[in-house]
Amino acid sequence: MLAPQVQLQANDPNSSPFPERLTVLASRFIARHSRSKTLPLKNAGPIVTFTFDDVPASACEVGVRLLERHGARGTFYVAGKGCGTAGTGGAPRASIDQLRSLWANGHEIGCHTYSHSAIRYISLEALDAELKDNRAVLQAIDSGIELRNFAYPYGDFSIRTKRHLEQCFDSCRSSHAGINSGMADLGSLHAWPLEDATITTAKISELVAETVLTSGWLIFFSHEVEVTPNRYGVSPKLLDWALRAAKDAGCALTGVAETLKALKGAEFDVHNGQPPQ
Repeated sequence: MLAPQVQLQANDPNSSPFPERLTVLASRFIARHSRSKTLPLKNAGPIVTFTFDDVPASACEVGVRLLERHGARGTFYVAGKGCGTAGTGGAPRASIDQLRSLWANGHEIGCHTYSHSAIRYISLEALDAELKDNRAVLQAIDSGIELRNFAYPYGDFSIRTKRHLEQCFDSCRSSHAGINSGMADLGSLHAWPLEDATITTAKISELVAETVLTSGWLIFFSHEVEVTPNRYGVSPKLLDWALRAAKDAGCALTGVAETLKALKGAEFDVHNGQPPQ
């Protein structure tokens, strides 16, 4: 009698047979540590950037108010297909009007694909279509929006997709925990999850102190901003605490595009999420 077939989750290596799991994990390791697009971080002082993925409405409301209270501007990575729909746990995602407002107030809108696809498993043609569709939705907000920076959905990618997206964007942000210092990998910028479920004020203080010591670039990422956030969200109290800690330590509080512009200057190309020619 044949064993029943098990439906595997494509983006979960732990659900795969052991040899396949090793292959996936090895591929992820190589993709994270193989660098082809780098930038020396010669910043005069420490930098902390606050980013938000998927962009729940609460990030555009509560999150933006907290950022602006501390004189900060953030980067919001948007998957356009989800605009105005219900997200995790039923929490609403940002509407076009909310995105238009945060853009008008000087915050950056970045690309997170159109449908939040796990890009490791799609063709480059399908990936280019995702970028094109997302650009169409977001540039309808304002024709001046330049999708210069990207964040990997689920934090997952391959060498193939990393190399391709490096040609489309100024930077690609991963979810690989770490502080960018010395030489930044623009195809896989390190970032630290800012979530009530996984980080404490003591750890935030430690990260900020290390960023100051190394004159590094610390990127935080989160999702919703709620008093009682879900597993991947942050509370207003903790977000405010992190902003205050970074500001009091003398860190510049700038978005991804503004940071890269300061680090690289006029030499930096504006790819605007276009597939390479």
